[in-house]
Amino acid sequence: MPDSPATLDNLISYVRAIHPDGDALTRLADAVVVASDIEDNADAMVGFFVDQARSTGASWSQIGASMGVSKQAAQKRFVTREDEPGWERLVPGGRAKLFTRFTPRARSAVAAAARAAQGLGAPEVQPVHLLAGSLSDGDALATKAVRQLGVTDEQIRQALGTGAPADGGDTNPSALRQIPFSGPAKEALRAALKSALRLGHNYIGTEHLLVGVLATDEETAHRLAAIGLSRDLVESALAVELAQAALKKRQQSAS
Repeated sequence: MPDSPATLDNLISYVRAIHPDGDALTRLADAVVVASDIEDNADAMVGFFVDQARSTGASWSQIGASMGVSKQAAQKRFVTREDEPGWERLVPGGRAKLFTRFTPRARSAVAAAARAAQGLGAPEVQPVHLLAGSLSDGDALATKAVRQLGVTDEQIRQALGTGAPADGGDTNPSALRQIPFSGPAKEALRAALKSALRLGHNYIGTEHLLVGVLATDEETAHRLAAIGLSRDLVESALAVELAQAALKKRQQSAS
């Protein structure tokens, strides 16, 4: 087996590079964040390969044996239970702690996506509905980035042919029981998690949901690019919004 890409020496060097002039406590805090991100990414990685194994017809007994656990343990960790309420059933591995990282606005966006799908009579929540949800709050970073690029709600509706955006409304997870999330929508949620990890964020916001959709739904990404919302432009606009938000936070802390 080849050497792990995440060796201890590499991880230590990575943490030290975050704050080169930081003291021991600063580096300890950075190490805790990095360790948490690695754990979440590792869980998403295993979930990805479980999905791959299932798609080839592998049984849960075989998957459990490959993981060194029982069939029941593998199923408990990775099977999506439609009768199980809560945000945790939407994330890789079904782990509740991952969905605790969704901001209130992001949770509202996911609930809005479910309602958008229901309103359109769709049998499942699709990435396009997640896009609608991520832009349902005028004060959310995703919406601010889109406005920064000069794209209106009407342009988005015309480009996608859907009724969006809608208000966030109820964020109660039980509101999501009535309609399932499609495979592509779940993949967009996974991509949102990866976007947050890539940016070094310990939360998932509407901005990550927006990038997650653009990263996984080629048709939606192509239609939005035609009106000036390519993934590169969106990520650049989000970087500006994030920098401004960070500056505002520092100014408030200093005052």
